[in-house]
Amino acid sequence: MNTIGRINSEALQWLEAVPFQLWALLHDGGRRYGLMTTNISEVFNSVLKGARSLLVTALVQLTFFRLNSYFVARREVGANRLASSEQFTPYVDAQIQGRVVKAGSMEIVLYDHMKGLFHVKSRSGRTHRVNLHEKTCTCVKTLIYGFPCSHIISACQHRCVDFRLFVEGYYTTKSYYGTWAPLFHPKFNEDEWPLYDGTVIVPPESMRRFGSGRPKSTRLHNEMDIREGKTLITCGLCKQLGHNRRSCKNINQAQ
Repeated sequence: MNTIGRINSEALQWLEAVPFQLWALLHDGGRRYGLMTTNISEVFNSVLKGARSLLVTALVQLTFFRLNSYFVARREVGANRLASSEQFTPYVDAQIQGRVVKAGSMEIVLYDHMKGLFHVKSRSGRTHRVNLHEKTCTCVKTLIYGFPCSHIISACQHRCVDFRLFVEGYYTTKSYYGTWAPLFHPKFNEDEWPLYDGTVIVPPESMRRFGSGRPKSTRLHNEMDIREGKTLITCGLCKQLGHNRRSCKNINQAQ
């Protein structure tokens, strides 16, 4: 923060006005400690895959129709699960079923029946402490993912407690359906649009493309864009890595 303040004091003031728990791992309560990810940006990238470098109008149309298809498909899944009285989303149901099976092979020792304090030993020999009263486990998976780990499930089964009470509300089928409930409405033909009387926006001349060829991408890449296990090019002439025979600078030596 001190470094940011030395570079730009206004940026520091802006950051300090935002609650730390919303953007700093140190203040997130342990939910994402050591798990810095770019998952949210990758979700948008996957939804809008193929939309990059399109014209603005084409980009808006593609985004509109693709989001509509997402909402329609998931709204139908949510409605069907509500009709069949399914309590949680398919993902959570599958995860919990796997953890119930895993919990059946664990050793458990009760320390305090009032607080629900246990230690649970898995088949690997690792021991975790469980507190049912505080809904915590030292494996931290319940805190991170929002549904009970196998250790808590094992403790719940030992005390005849419903482990479904440890699933966060946003995993319920009702919340799932509510997320995808908003509707998109069919758009009118262009000749049916109301007249526009707002500001006319003229694109800057400096942003105009000249010449042919693919435009240069300005997307910021990170380590997730690097393919794991990528093999380097080997030159067919000098047998060195990093180039091919067409760009080989050692062609004379190779001959």
